[in-house]
Amino acid sequence: MTRGRLPKKGLGDAILVATARGTVMIFLQNKETLCDFMIMGNGHLVFVLVRKAKRIRGTREEMEREFREPIMRLRSFPGPDLVIRELWAYSRYGIWRFFRIEDASIVEICQDGTPLKNPFKEVARTVRAVYPRKTGSALVKGT
Repeated sequence: MTRGRLPKKGLGDAILVATARGTVMIFLQNKETLCDFMIMGNGHLVFVLVRKAKRIRGTREEMEREFREPIMRLRSFPGPDLVIRELWAYSRYGIWRFFRIEDASIVEICQDGTPLKNPFKEVARTVRAVYPRKTGSALVKGT
């Protein structure tokens, strides 16, 4: 069982990103839910769990330690040939990191589901970078 409140704000932002990858099916949320939503697209079923991270800039190993329990729950789904399992972590500042859950480890991926080519040169994504919002200056200029 997870601790704390369910990630309502993060879940709303994650669904915006997920709709770009395919059809999204949101699951009823409670403390025993194994994942938050499912993405159907490109011939795959992707089960996604969204969690707020205490330290978003940690290494892959640190992220795996922080989310040990949710990762173990995601691993209860069938292996990567049938189903893709992903953990999407975000900070309170809107920074996102995406991970594919393999049977023995986790792999950092881009928000579109492709593996990072060089994880040390690429920075964590933000939902605001994908879906920019109008700022006060943009409204004043009339754009």
